Amino acid sequence: MSNKIYFPYHLHTDYSLLDSCSKPEEYIELIVRDGGKAVSFSEHGKMLNWTEKWKMAKDAGLKYVHSVEIYLTEDLSDPVRDNYHTVLIAKNMAGLKELNTLVTKSCDKDHFYYTNRLSFDEFLDISDNVISTSACLGSPLYQLPEDNIYYDRLVRKYTFLEIHAHNDDEQRDFNNRLVKLSRLYNKPLIAGTDTHSSSQYKAECRAILLDAKKKKYPDDNYDLAYKTYDELVGMFERQGSLPREIYLEAIENTNRPADMIEEIEIN
Repeated sequence: MSNKIYFPYHLHTDYSLLDSCSKPEEYIELIVRDGGKAVSFSEHGKMLNWTEKWKMAKDAGLKYVHSVEIYLTEDLSDPVRDNYHTVLIAKNMAGLKELNTLVTKSCDKDHFYYTNRLSFDEFLDISDNVISTSACLGSPLYQLPEDNIYYDRLVRKYTFLEIHAHNDDEQRDFNNRLVKLSRLYNKPLIAGTDTHSSSQYKAECRAILLDAKKKKYPDDNYDLAYKTYDELVGMFERQGSLPREIYLEAIENTNRPADMIEEIEIN
């Protein structure tokens, strides 16, 4: 077994719009077991029940990381259901307050269309108190053509470009595009897990839940269960899209935001 750790910053619980059957405390127990130092709950759209999650993390001796997987839209004036994905992570208390304000704004009537959203311009205006990653295949960097007027500005705005280990041709293509963008824009790669389940059993529960809701997502066939460091390395090996040194560095880079983030204290 490896004694190395990574930070699973892209992680969802049962607060993520019924897209998970795993509770925050289940992930906390796994991270403590594996020697992790921090926990992040990047729920879809909103940081629901975050003060309770903060207390759970603190009681377990983990750094609580305030984050959200927000939805972005190119233009608020003519609503379309584009809803691109982006992960936002607060670096400090000022960043936490900024994220909370942004999510509140994303829920008002001028922003909400099927779900709460921010515009590209609002995302580009976020301060340096917030770290951003390009998220999954729902990212604007995958969904938009590279000649889109926002594409260059979006790449420059992201703190990290997020590769995934899913054994899927689309993900392989996106990973290779992100490697090229990383070199062109001098942006570090980071390994996102998009974790939705604390175990394979809870993954089966999620599948039943989605079936009951008559919901289908592009990631339904992905392995989105929590992974140890060695298991995550093994997933990238099986995917076979990137050289070993690239994905190992991206996994190590997950610890960078955890180290950059200040301890959050609330009364």
